Amino acid sequence: MVRTKAGSGICRKLACIALLLYLAPCAGLHGEARTVKVGIFQASPMVLIEGDRPDGLFIDLLEHFSRTLGWKLQYVRGTWNELLKKLEKREIDLLPSIGYTEARARIFDFSKNPIYIDSGVVFTARGTVIHTIFDLAGKRIAALRGSTFTSAFSDFVASFGIRCEIELTDDNEEVMRRVSKGEAFAGVCIYSLGNELAKEYPVAVTPISFSPIALEFAVPKGMNGDLVAGIDGLMEGMIDDPASAYSRSFEKWTIERQPARIPSWLWAGVVLILSAGLLLAAVSLILRRQVRLKTEHLRIEISQHEEAEGRLAQALEENETLIRELYHRTKNTLQLIRSFISLEALELAPTVDIARLVQKTKDRIDVIALVHQMLYKSHDLSRISVKKYIQEMATLILRSNEIAKGKIALDVAVDDREVLLDTAIPFGLILNELITNSIKHAFPGNRSGRISIVMTNKGADLLLLEYRDDGVGLPDDFDLRAQKTFGTRLLVKIAEDQLKGEIAIEKGDGLRYVLKIPTNLYEARV
Repeated sequence: MVRTKAGSGICRKLACIALLLYLAPCAGLHGEARTVKVGIFQASPMVLIEGDRPDGLFIDLLEHFSRTLGWKLQYVRGTWNELLKKLEKREIDLLPSIGYTEARARIFDFSKNPIYIDSGVVFTARGTVIHTIFDLAGKRIAALRGSTFTSAFSDFVASFGIRCEIELTDDNEEVMRRVSKGEAFAGVCIYSLGNELAKEYPVAVTPISFSPIALEFAVPKGMNGDLVAGIDGLMEGMIDDPASAYSRSFEKWTIERQPARIPSWLWAGVVLILSAGLLLAAVSLILRRQVRLKTEHLRIEISQHEEAEGRLAQALEENETLIRELYHRTKNTLQLIRSFISLEALELAPTVDIARLVQKTKDRIDVIALVHQMLYKSHDLSRISVKKYIQEMATLILRSNEIAKGKIALDVAVDDREVLLDTAIPFGLILNELITNSIKHAFPGNRSGRISIVMTNKGADLLLLEYRDDGVGLPDDFDLRAQKTFGTRLLVKIAEDQLKGEIAIEKGDGLRYVLKIPTNLYEARV
């Protein structure tokens, strides 16, 4: 069966009519129009705020949708970051001119037809010359808070190993003001709005562009499906129609026109008509050529960006593979060192002290090796689960010390969270010292006992560890910081000097250690 072009057009029109008939009862229910709260921000020519009523490509389309679908538009002004939060909190119903990303698609629903394809670019003051991205190294860069282009620019420069000082602003006009005043070396802005702002501020676009993105309409996740359905239904028939409201508005706001020549009133009528006809013909040819050139330029630019993103994705995958291999080899090297220590110990005269020294050293190596093993298997190459780490480490230490099953019971209650490598390793060494001390001193005479490990989150940047055993306890005159043993000194040194935490001990029935560990001392490096 062959579908003709005319038949396809009829099908689209019938589909639009069916959608309108479906939505019309909803719009007119009880005689009231559907009130739609629309967030608007200055993003000319997509959204233009001048005077009492907004304007621009997306506003033209919204006005067309409201007339056709029976909406009552209520515009809500704000900064870009404020409106993103309002949309997520469902305080507004619809946000126009928002770039589609996978991260945003997890919290918003988007219309399916892109209204405009735009990209991020770097602007600088007129007279400042920038050739490549490397010219931005160490420079101060102004960028809009909450913008996808700000995060994309950060990733873009980081992929080249470049560090910039990024200053966040509440709107794009502030970005251009800082650049023009010399307060920032350069600024990041969306291409369409940046070109409009360049008419008001003495700035110029540079050759550095990145992250092409589709601008669409968005609604809160799982809400206002009728709004998206109405937009998609109307846009379906307008995309390819040169006479549609979308095509007219697109040409009005995105195609740069030549100023019309106004002839003198003294010209003869015939000369006026001929001149006007020639001018219109020339303008038509110029506009068509500009459309073709812009379309071809956009196609080439998107192709180049896709190739660059492909190379970047491949490089990131290769880097991740190398890092995982590094963790794997580090773990294997530590296990090899552990084996060497065991073999060397066999050459020495067997004594209780040597056996304990060898066992403690092997346990400490196992604690470090376990971190690298978990990182090798983890989805995040910087962090591991503290709950899983504690469970596996405690079990490993008991097994390594050949504790008979059931002799020492182990209770673990941990609020799970992920911690960085720089925190996990010293924390593991502390817990290793506590467990081995309990095994060695708390349960003499082959008596059984219980070890309890409780870890809770105290805010975003603090962990609280409570370690207990029900063993023989400590002497009344025991002073933790006065001990001379290597294990006890290591325990205090790591807790207070390296982790900048607090450690305290409580005496009584058994033993109780309380350790507070901050988790904001380090930053992720992978």
